Amino acid sequence: MTYAEALARLLALRGGEHAGMRPGLERIEALLDALGHPERVYTIVQIGGTNGKGSVASMLAAMLRAAGRRVGLYTSPHLVSFRERIRVDAEPIGEDALADGVEALGTLIARLDASVFEATTALALDHFAREGVEVAVLEVGLGGRFDSTTVGAPAVSVLTSIDLDHQEYLGHTLREIATDKAHIVRSGVAISAAQAPEAAAVIAARAAAVGVPLLREGHELRVAVRERTLAGQRLDCAGPTFKLDDLRIRLLGTYQPGNTLLAVAAARALDVDERAIREGLARARWPGRFDVRPRPGGWLVLDGAHNPAGARALADSLRTYFGDAPTTFVLGVLRDKDAAGIMTPLLGRAARLVLTKSANPRAAAPEDLRAVAPAALPVVVTPSVSEALALAEGPPATPILCVTGSLALVGDALRAGSGGDKPCPVENAADSMGPLL
Repeated sequence: MTYAEALARLLALRGGEHAGMRPGLERIEALLDALGHPERVYTIVQIGGTNGKGSVASMLAAMLRAAGRRVGLYTSPHLVSFRERIRVDAEPIGEDALADGVEALGTLIARLDASVFEATTALALDHFAREGVEVAVLEVGLGGRFDSTTVGAPAVSVLTSIDLDHQEYLGHTLREIATDKAHIVRSGVAISAAQAPEAAAVIAARAAAVGVPLLREGHELRVAVRERTLAGQRLDCAGPTFKLDDLRIRLLGTYQPGNTLLAVAAARALDVDERAIREGLARARWPGRFDVRPRPGGWLVLDGAHNPAGARALADSLRTYFGDAPTTFVLGVLRDKDAAGIMTPLLGRAARLVLTKSANPRAAAPEDLRAVAPAALPVVVTPSVSEALALAEGPPATPILCVTGSLALVGDALRAGSGGDKPCPVENAADSMGPLL
């Protein structure tokens, strides 16, 4: 079986790549049982929440690797290449390994009627066992209670900030959503971002019910920003058993200090020493999240903000790093997302909008997004991402060009710049893909 054939077989499973994830643990448990329970041979860290999961996962994996651990990293969705979802020591799964993994699952995935996400999760967990990883860092796909990554007994569970998203699956209130996500807390140590009161209460109750110690940002855990520039950020992080001053991260965005604190607390819970924490944070990357790149005459910002909370965080970061500099937004949103909630925080600094759509079948028509924009704001509509980028660079040019609204759109923009199925790096060589524009 070739890589192309294996990927096609995966994507032909229930719902396809872009369908909503199907809750339930019986299928992933059956798959793992058939594979000999690979999730039992390494330490598991599970990371849930609404925004920031991937950033925390990437930073933690980099710190663990700097400590000499062999690390598996499972994240979703991908930006450019499907292989980005499964990494060992920062390297994406090879084409042959992915093909072998799909072949090993054989007809079982079809017989169980497994979804793409369920089959990919099983493939990742099996790949990690075959590669001899010591720690697997797993990003939750959706919710927590019935997500396919909710397997085994995690040594550390991390909950990033919880907000409204995926209400059709998780519930329509913050309390309902937090209740679903908090179910990843079931063993080891739990670590939580600062949360709205109703979410914080749910998480505390869950930790108490299962007897898991809970460390919370703003209580047991604290972070302070020393310096913030386009070269990176300098932070002080502290917890019950550590105080680490002047940590340096390359990740930008006003929300990344909080994510860094969660990752550092998780690393300390796994006995990662100070040297490895500093080294890992310094080399960690997470493309497409307030990802700032130079362009002629200004800056390009790639940010996959796909819910109102993410859009508010993007607006705050743009204001902090670029003040009132006029911005052209290339924006595309998925149909099942809150387009008005995403666009509204950004409109105050928009000089103009270029509305487009990603290749994702769930992408909203750009004409439908036009109705959300103020009538007085210059708006261009095009279904082509490449044309949207070209139009955004044309007159009247602005110092800041921001591609946002969905990770699918950011991925299409990166693919246009890198040329094909080239996985995005998550450590060190962040600029190896070359300029986007």
